Amino acid sequence: MLKNYLLITIRNMMKNKLFIFINVLGLGFAIVLCIIAYLNWKFREDWDQDQKHAETIYRVQFWHESPGKRERWGCTPMPLGDHIRQDIAGMGKVVNYVPYEANFRIGDELFQTSVGYADSLFFEVFSFDLIHGNPQDFKKPGTVFITDELARIYFDREDVAGEPVTQVIDGVPHEFVVGGVFRKPKLNSSFWVNAFTLRDNLKYVHISTDDWRSWNTTFIQVPDPADVPAISKQLQQYIEPQNRAREDFKITRYYLENFKGIARRSVEDPRIKGNQIRSAMPKAVVDMPCIIAGLLLLLACFNFTNTSIALCGRRLKEIGIRKVMGGVRRQLIIQFLTESLLLCFLGLLTGLLLAEYFVPAYDNLWTWLELDLSYSNNLPFLLFLIFLLLLTAILAGGYAAFYITSFEPVSILKGRAKFGGTSWLTRTLLCAQFSIAILTIIFGVGFYQNARYQKNYDLGYHTSGVISSYIKDEAGFNTFRDALSGNPHILTIAGTKHHLLNGIIPTSVKHESDERQVEMMEVGDQYLEAMNIRVVAGRPFTKDSRTDARESVLVSEEFVKQFKWNDNPVGKRILWMDTVQLYVIGVVKDIYSRALFRPVEPVVIRYAPPSEYSYLVASMPPEKMAEVNEFMRQQWKTVFPNVLYNGEFIDNKMQETIETNNNVVIVFSFIGFFALLMSATGLYTLVSLQILKRTKEIGVRKVLGASFVNILSVISFEFLLVILVGCLIGGAIGYVLVDVSLDAAWEYYEKVTLSTFATSVSVIFVLAVVSTGFKTIATAKVNPVKTLRTE
Repeated sequence: MLKNYLLITIRNMMKNKLFIFINVLGLGFAIVLCIIAYLNWKFREDWDQDQKHAETIYRVQFWHESPGKRERWGCTPMPLGDHIRQDIAGMGKVVNYVPYEANFRIGDELFQTSVGYADSLFFEVFSFDLIHGNPQDFKKPGTVFITDELARIYFDREDVAGEPVTQVIDGVPHEFVVGGVFRKPKLNSSFWVNAFTLRDNLKYVHISTDDWRSWNTTFIQVPDPADVPAISKQLQQYIEPQNRAREDFKITRYYLENFKGIARRSVEDPRIKGNQIRSAMPKAVVDMPCIIAGLLLLLACFNFTNTSIALCGRRLKEIGIRKVMGGVRRQLIIQFLTESLLLCFLGLLTGLLLAEYFVPAYDNLWTWLELDLSYSNNLPFLLFLIFLLLLTAILAGGYAAFYITSFEPVSILKGRAKFGGTSWLTRTLLCAQFSIAILTIIFGVGFYQNARYQKNYDLGYHTSGVISSYIKDEAGFNTFRDALSGNPHILTIAGTKHHLLNGIIPTSVKHESDERQVEMMEVGDQYLEAMNIRVVAGRPFTKDSRTDARESVLVSEEFVKQFKWNDNPVGKRILWMDTVQLYVIGVVKDIYSRALFRPVEPVVIRYAPPSEYSYLVASMPPEKMAEVNEFMRQQWKTVFPNVLYNGEFIDNKMQETIETNNNVVIVFSFIGFFALLMSATGLYTLVSLQILKRTKEIGVRKVLGASFVNILSVISFEFLLVILVGCLIGGAIGYVLVDVSLDAAWEYYEKVTLSTFATSVSVIFVLAVVSTGFKTIATAKVNPVKTLRTE
């Protein structure tokens, strides 16, 4: 029986090779998108799955409130963990952790890597795959644990426990020993550093663990969840010492956040701030691929169903004869479902072959993504593929299988049963196809327009043509500045205490009774010029002015807006830390320090004298950045031979926005192309089958005097009407959804316009005409003698 089913299936496939190829290829593309969406979802769901004690680990967090704003923070003051360990009776294991960038020397090679400074119990609380070494050795002073990747890069082997390494800080060496080697965690791990060492070693980088103004992350292991409320209550005793140390940044409440799922919750609104561990992808980044993949799978299944309905009209007599010969409906249903299952299986194989290319390609678009396309020991993925196969088989072939087999053989053989061609169902499915197609095109066009808009958005400073370097002090600044001064391509050299890339600090200021949270920067001479921060009212700082250094500030336009200063802001007095009086001498354009993902913050800029410089900032023509950067690197090696060059491009500030925009445009361009291809092939299939069905009718019309235009309208009118309805439905949905998607990702974006809709509809209609025009025109021109001579 099964052999007969397969033979009939193969014969029917061979009769309709073109239509079968179109459907199989379409299903293959849809399935590969579903695979990508699944792997993308699985990547987020498996976050920190290797942490065996996640359910008993809690991070200490706090709420910070200011007028109109309530924020979650994931970091804590440095001494907090030690006080918790000493003061709260019955407390479990307490671990403090802080990531830091450090320079190391192995042999003659100096390199920079990320280091996690943690308490001695770190490897007892958190689970890491230790390849070499003993976890107890982590408690030894002067020991560092490194990843296997780091070991292979700098030692050319993994078993390096006991090997010496040197940490170089401001040219001063500090000797360490490799205590162990652990397997580098995946990208869906909260910990992203390449090495760990004791938190006590922070003294080498001049950070005090007793300073309430310095931050780290505090974890507590609480075996019994029932103890969490009592511990949280006792944490409130540390609010006062924290607020006393940071009068400009007061917290309102401490609380505990369970480590399990913490990466996903960190990106929920309000998004966690001061996060020193890696956050998971926002939910929208997971949901959107799933929705798009589901829609395109439906599109492919609709295409399949439309073709099946059209082709089944040719098999009515076969069904009637089989029923007369004793065939039962159940056997016929199995026959049609077997055909559908076989075609969907071929589509699945096509999808798996395409996945070998498209999954790595999608993975490479995103630096934070690591998709695992593996089949061995991956039962959930295999079950997903089986579910996908059965779902597509039912969606694609179910209607034809159950409906066509319900016809009575008498009505079939007498010609009363009509099936195939176009019907309300085929028109509905074709309309749905073009709705999905226009939806994806609007997404692609909308995101492209937004990418262009954001690329040219004025962030209030140079987004290219600026290189910054961290320097130790004023003497280092002067030395490096003098070494660079002879380069004709460097336009401005400035010194500063804080820099836009990594130096803005949150604080609070008052004006009369109104208090607001702001971002504060302290900048040096010519920093505003180097960064192209424009003063729009008042004046900039005066070089070497003691008055400006002591009490003058510049504020941003957003600052003026939030304090509702409708009159001249120059000369206004603000209060910082309840005691420091500052006077506004000028207003600068808004500075979008977090690119365009979050609302612009009010900014206060103070003057920093040369004695407080920490950064050298150089500006140059953007096209000369690579050349100047290499020059700065060579001069750095001459001036600071024992310190690794740390030049950083200001372009990195916009890198996330640029990368996101470019990749989204690439993804939706591909999806839009696929949707258009499937819609066009589906339309071509239906038009071709409709022409075959109405060939003699068209011949009769021509004999009776129908014109060329009339024949074209007979063939094309209903399809053009269906496409128009599909465009209106999909366009309306896309018009709304694109704005919703852009709003979820960015704070500042370009809204969808009527031109976006018009462009997308034009693309659809041009494609429809191109895909069916040749076939339709050729049919309208055919000699009626050829179609009627067999009658």
